[in-house]
Order: sequence, then C-alpha cells, then structure tokens
Amino acid sequence: MGVYELAFTMRRRVVEGAVVVELLGEIDILAEQVLGPRLEDVAGRRRGDLVVDLRGVTFLDASGVRLLLRARRRALRCGARLRVVRGGPMISKVIRIAGVEPAFTWLDAFPPSAVGSVPA
Repeated sequence: MGVYELAFTMRRRVVEGAVVVELLGEIDILAEQVLGPRLEDVAGRRRGDLVVDLRGVTFLDASGVRLLLRARRRALRCGARLRVVRGGPMISKVIRIAGVEPAFTWLDAFPPSAVGSVPA
C-alpha cells in the first residue's frame, strides 16, 4: 500500500500585525473538511486583520468557495476584518462564476514575510 499525500496545506504567519493564512494546493472537498475547522478557529480567535492568501492555490471548487465563506462568516461574528489575496486566473474565475467576489475585500498582493515576523 502506498502512502497518500494530501494535495493541500495551510500555513499561518504574522505580517505587519495581520495573521496571514496561506492556502496551498488543491482546495476541494477534502481540503474543506480538513482545513475548514482550522481556518474557522483562526478566524474566531482573531479580532484584528486576517488575510487569506490564495496565491498558492492550484485548484478551487465549490467546496473551496464554501471554505472561504465559512471563514468570512466566522470572522465577521468575532469582529475580525477578513481580506483575501487573489489567486491565479483560474482561481479568480471560479470566484467570479460562483458570484461571491463582492462578499470579500480583495488584495492583489500582500507584503512578504517581513524580518522579525513571528509564527501565528
């Protein structure tokens, strides 16, 4: 039997006072099930800026969109400000087709890890 590797991951870091959550790889139904609770937990503990970075996402489906909407809902309930860094053209197309683009504050870029940043 082979070892199954997940096709996605999530990394957290603090940059300029914001918690940045980088989503990487294929954000599909399995990713939503695994990462959803983790992302909601981060959104629920944050009162300031939360940035979800989609630049490392290679695939996004309806489950991935649902993951983002759940994080947004949790952040709003807890008083956090959620912003999303745009992914590549295919990721942006899925967001546009799903009709959820107006639900988020979009960034074209976010500062890279600054000297002195600390793990989230």
